[in-house]
Amino acid sequence: MTVTHPIGLSAPTLADPVIAEAAARFVAARRSATGLAEFPGPLPADLATAYAIQATATAAWPDEVAGWKVARVPPALEETLGAMRYIGPIFARTVSAADGGPLSFPVIPGGFGAVEAEFAVRIAADAPADKLDYSPAEAAAFIAAVHAAIEVAGGPLAPVNTLGPTASTSVFGNNAGLIVGEEIVGGVESADSLRAEVLIDGQSVGVGSAAKLPGGIAAAVAVALGMAARLGRPLKAGNWVSTGALTGVHAIAIGQQARVTFTGLAPMSGTAVAAEAVA
Repeated sequence: MTVTHPIGLSAPTLADPVIAEAAARFVAARRSATGLAEFPGPLPADLATAYAIQATATAAWPDEVAGWKVARVPPALEETLGAMRYIGPIFARTVSAADGGPLSFPVIPGGFGAVEAEFAVRIAADAPADKLDYSPAEAAAFIAAVHAAIEVAGGPLAPVNTLGPTASTSVFGNNAGLIVGEEIVGGVESADSLRAEVLIDGQSVGVGSAAKLPGGIAAAVAVALGMAARLGRPLKAGNWVSTGALTGVHAIAIGQQARVTFTGLAPMSGTAVAAEAVA
């Protein structure tokens, strides 16, 4: 893939052997479902470098991008990194629907796994490739539907959660999948009134709502629209945007059970399982 829009990257940056090596290590580790105990090479000091690694790895991954996850940059790092949020690719084969039955949350042995209660937005129309910045009001026009959802976070890099947002951005945005639950009748306005809760092995580990999303759901979609275009992969009709953790990032180990509830909606429950190698 060629990055066609400026995000502080240049062709020489993308061809940098350090970036290429990190991306190759992430691709190999995810494909073989093998954990990494440390970041492969120097930890990126900025999001531009992290996106270069992500873009290189995404181009090498044997699946289509079906959307983007959005996550917060810790407030203490916002000024240093020049961003409030970052994004990562959601691959088509990792998107599934919650049908009321037991779910599976894939975790790479020796890597990192987590579940997050989120709102997933289905995109209404193709976004223009040359529009790189959106207001929340502009982004709202691209929202076809809002669903309760679970982001299955994680990947091969075991210490990703302690290394910070440049590590998470680099390693496929620290996304392992998206489970789409019920559509929320009334869209964003109704979603704003819902309360989410996550339980791990029967114990509540977090409660929250859209109030945890700075600027709300549309602001998260605005970031995804702009950054996806900057990465040369503008959002398309039917794509998904997972808009950010409502209750926190809840680590889960293989064998543990998680239950995610939203006010008035059917709960979504499942078990963390060992991720399988990808052919």
